[in-house]
Amino acid sequence: MQIYLFINGEQVGPYSTEKIQAMLVSGAVTPETMAWYEGLPEWTPVTQVVQPSAVGGPGDIVIEGGPPQLAGGDGEVVLNIQHQAEYSRGQLLLRTFLGIFYLILPHAICLMFLGLAMNVCTLIAWFAILFTGSYPAGIYSFVVSMHQWSVRWMARVVNLMDGYPAFGMGNKGDGAGLEIARPVKSSRLHCVLRLFAPIYVGIPHGICMVFRQIAGIILFVVAFFAVLFTGKYPKGMHDFQVGNFRWSIRVMAYITMLSDRYPTFSGKP
Repeated sequence: MQIYLFINGEQVGPYSTEKIQAMLVSGAVTPETMAWYEGLPEWTPVTQVVQPSAVGGPGDIVIEGGPPQLAGGDGEVVLNIQHQAEYSRGQLLLRTFLGIFYLILPHAICLMFLGLAMNVCTLIAWFAILFTGSYPAGIYSFVVSMHQWSVRWMARVVNLMDGYPAFGMGNKGDGAGLEIARPVKSSRLHCVLRLFAPIYVGIPHGICMVFRQIAGIILFVVAFFAVLFTGKYPKGMHDFQVGNFRWSIRVMAYITMLSDRYPTFSGKP
């Protein structure tokens, strides 16, 4: 059964039942996400269409040693940061004035050391792909898990979500989820081409993203006052900021060989 999802104002998919189960477990899709498949009369919450898998049953996605990765994928990046109906003015002000001490520094220090390990892993993966045509599964899981932590943290730093981000690798099912489907085989040709990625990826995407980021900074300020005075984050602004994240992660995933998909010039799902 092929199922479509409605995420950040866009219809995306179709996805298999197994893939949606993995997205539910990881937090990339929330239980409130609307879903539809051919024959269904109307859009319905995804958990009424697909039941989250339970450990030990047939077709399960068992979490051992890290978050689940979508087996047999093609490097597709799925990012979802939940838009809240109401935002806390108190948390907004707390993050603004004291966030550097309790939110930014503790996570940044942990992620800095993990980032050093990730750079070593990426170098090892480059040689592994070059000689075997495959990105080692354990290294892939480690690198993606670190990015999942980073996404969860940054969603709070830029006020896209309330609450304190959990420490630890992987998704935590808190409404901020990232999933990158590990390819069964990685292209040796693309692996070699990564040496020239600053030219054919960095320049065109960098130029576009500079303008996106400038707009993002402006919207960050506007959204700050919107939340401060109304307790609501305008949905269109939230979608745009999530789109900036999604675009950046697609570029990162390609450059670091997590995906052989050349990143699209878009932040849409």
